[in-house]
Amino acid sequence: MGEFDQTIGFTLMAVIINTYLTGVIMSQFFSYWYSTYQDPWWTRILVAFLFVINATQAGSVVYMSWFYCVTNFTNPQVFAITLWPYSFSALTTTVLAITNQLFQSWRIYQFTRDKILVGFLVATSLGACGTGVTSALESWVSSELAELLVLRPIIEANLALQCAVDMIIAVRVCMIFSGSKTSVASTDRVLNTLIRNAVQSGSFTAAFAFGAMLSCRFSPRTYMLALFSVPIGRIYTHTMMDQLISRGELRNMLMNNGKPFTFPDISVPNFNIENDNASNRNRPNSTDSTAMMLPTTSLGEKHNETSAEPSSTGITVERRTSIRADC
Repeated sequence: MGEFDQTIGFTLMAVIINTYLTGVIMSQFFSYWYSTYQDPWWTRILVAFLFVINATQAGSVVYMSWFYCVTNFTNPQVFAITLWPYSFSALTTTVLAITNQLFQSWRIYQFTRDKILVGFLVATSLGACGTGVTSALESWVSSELAELLVLRPIIEANLALQCAVDMIIAVRVCMIFSGSKTSVASTDRVLNTLIRNAVQSGSFTAAFAFGAMLSCRFSPRTYMLALFSVPIGRIYTHTMMDQLISRGELRNMLMNNGKPFTFPDISVPNFNIENDNASNRNRPNSTDSTAMMLPTTSLGEKHNETSAEPSSTGITVERRTSIRADC
């Protein structure tokens, strides 16, 4: 094994992984900003906050790699100290972790109204945030690698709490969606996608937190901890952004041969209706009126059908509609 494998080697691997994941989430940010979602102001502020935090952290670790590999290329003694981007990455990870966990807890409450579980998740997340901020600030003050060994119990407690909260959230979300399955194929496909996303997000963050905890326990005098702790904040961000930008795809999956599927009390609009004959506007009850329905998403075929739609007064009105789908 080389002389710097356990120091600069782990650091460079962490920077490479972190930079790659930063590119992934930056594409998600731009996809969200160029989308047509009418989200409330607090959601847009949250997305802007995530962008600033992740961009700043990515720039700091790139500077760290430059400092170690270029500025101090002939100074091996520099690896005995930890540069401030390590502590800054720990602080940003703590902030992103509690942001994601509170966001997921809020989603669980919207589905279940379970105040006990949500209260437990919030309390545990706040405990993990407290230990994370403490360890980050202490490591910022003590830059010597040997002095950071006294922070190992606090770091391990923080990582254990984060891992536990992420796993509980993933399991609970899977239970919610699994219990909502029906015999409708389009609905079950959406629910299976949501379950897969919950498992992937929870397992990835828990795996990185668990790897960081093992590194801190069994390899405290190396930089292996950075290999897992530096990129984990990008995974938290990816989880939240994926849920925000995948709504359009999930809505399209609810389509069944061009017809929108409707949940109870929740309608999924997909068509803009344009009357192709202006003279029919004065005859709303006529069964001969023809409406051209233009889907907003690509469907698979072109067909005509006759459907019955309830009017606002509760009276069923039959309409012949022409549905055009362009692949």
